[in-house]
Amino acid sequence: MSEGRIAVVGAGIAGLAAAHDLHQAGFSPTVFESRDRVGGRIWTVRKGDFLMDLGTAVYLGTYKDAIALIHEVGLDEEFVERAATGAIPRGGKLHYLDYSRPLRTALGTGVLSPRSKLVALKLAGTLFRTWRSLGYDTYERLADIDTATVREYCRGTLNEELLQYLGRPLVSGTWVADDEDTSVALMLWTIRNMLVPNVYNLTTGVAALPDALAAPLDVRLGHAVTNVTDTGTQVEVSHGGGTESFDACVIATTAGPALELFPQMDENHRALYATARYRRLGSICLGLSHRPKDPATYFLVPPAEDPDTIAVVADHNKSPGRAPDHKGLLTVLLSHEYLERSEDLDDAQVLDRAIQSAERYHGPLADAVEEHAVVRWPESVPTIDRGRFKLIAEFTRRRDPHARVQFASDLDRIPGLNGALVSGREAAQRVIAAHAKTTPTRLTATPL
Repeated sequence: MSEGRIAVVGAGIAGLAAAHDLHQAGFSPTVFESRDRVGGRIWTVRKGDFLMDLGTAVYLGTYKDAIALIHEVGLDEEFVERAATGAIPRGGKLHYLDYSRPLRTALGTGVLSPRSKLVALKLAGTLFRTWRSLGYDTYERLADIDTATVREYCRGTLNEELLQYLGRPLVSGTWVADDEDTSVALMLWTIRNMLVPNVYNLTTGVAALPDALAAPLDVRLGHAVTNVTDTGTQVEVSHGGGTESFDACVIATTAGPALELFPQMDENHRALYATARYRRLGSICLGLSHRPKDPATYFLVPPAEDPDTIAVVADHNKSPGRAPDHKGLLTVLLSHEYLERSEDLDDAQVLDRAIQSAERYHGPLADAVEEHAVVRWPESVPTIDRGRFKLIAEFTRRRDPHARVQFASDLDRIPGLNGALVSGREAAQRVIAAHAKTTPTRLTATPL
């Protein structure tokens, strides 16, 4: 690599984070994106009075890498922190969860019986023993506890009530996941890292970060890459406008496109990507003429209460600016199973189902809906089934840091926004390190 011209395929958060670091290091990244926007599964739109996050909803306090990058790109004035109040429905009653007082909440909540609270001490013991294994960069340790599914663990170690009102809603509401498939290691990780007292956001929408990352870059929207070839001395990238040569490439897409456009993919990556499975997600935003009075930031819906709905988010409670003070904005998240059954339904029918879900917690709403958006994500979050962390740990050990074509995604770590962002930055650093070894004079960083 003699000139530092790098192709990045995909303008989601992984690709943009990679391109950002490459640009900061003095390289010339060109980002190819098939859509007409950047951000991937991070998507914010304005409809009337409402600012709707149609994909990722918040930045969690544990998203330290994402939060650091928000400040790095100059979004400090948009950055806001809000207390998060969760609620779990059971039998027509809402049980509120104060994450700033986890012990008091766990002992006092009515969502679980006294007997199940005693049984849950076994879960507390498991968390205590595995606490150091539940970080963002501990895949070897996560592999060691990746021994059962959530369902197997709950039924074998806990009880059925804890499965239905703890295990299932945790992995469903957080990861769109099925307890029968999901590794117990992910559930334990979620309890430690996701149940946090505060959430963070950007006043102009979650997508303000990818927009800011893209601003100084050469991003080509509407450019679907059809093939990537490593010739041995350079990388040829083919798209609708022809074929261009680059010194290196970062492929930052979901599994299917990556497999299709790079037939030379090595067996290590192929083992990870070819076995990836994604869960569908329905994200339906409802802009309301009045603001619901309920204080909860979100309702985490157990499948036992409603198998079609995994969560209802009160966007007006998560960040200022999502709706005028006298109006409300809700996001209803519909389950993978519902989307599987409703492929033949049009958006109006899916909207009606979402309104029904929201009305269970906020009363009659149909006449109050001023604006709406219906998005059906075919690939929302990759499944972390039993054994997946072992595969990720083995993949990480065998990855070639010197390859001319590198990959970035949320497939090789804890999935989601922060994981994808870190994956992109790590891919960029591998490219930078490889360039330093093959170029006598290091490129000078270009001031932004």
